[in-house]
Amino acid sequence: MPHAKQSDFIDQAMKMFVPVEYLQDFEPNYIEELPDEWIIELVEKEDRIPEALKGKKVVADGYCNSIDILTHAFSLKKIYLRMVRRRWKEEGSTKGYCNEYDLTIPGMKTTPEFRDFLKEIGG
Repeated sequence: MPHAKQSDFIDQAMKMFVPVEYLQDFEPNYIEELPDEWIIELVEKEDRIPEALKGKKVVADGYCNSIDILTHAFSLKKIYLRMVRRRWKEEGSTKGYCNEYDLTIPGMKTTPEFRDFLKEIGG
């Protein structure tokens, strides 16, 4: 039986852990295993310039504070998605801009899918 190419395998494996809608604006950067958890870092794609700066000459200005979101628990370890948003500024300005995303349910630091799973098993 033919097997998928390694890059296809990695893409498919990533979809097991990261909701597809997150992959529209973010791309995997690295995976780290810690004693009690896994961290999958996703960085905002470079072309996601904030609306307030569209049509202006912009420069990258580092990154905003990351957000850790609980997505799954496999192998008795939690899996967190670390969402890293880029910071932008208009060239010659000091005012920074970041995109805002609805990544979590208000009051919860979980993906919507994981929240639904917990509701289902909790009754």
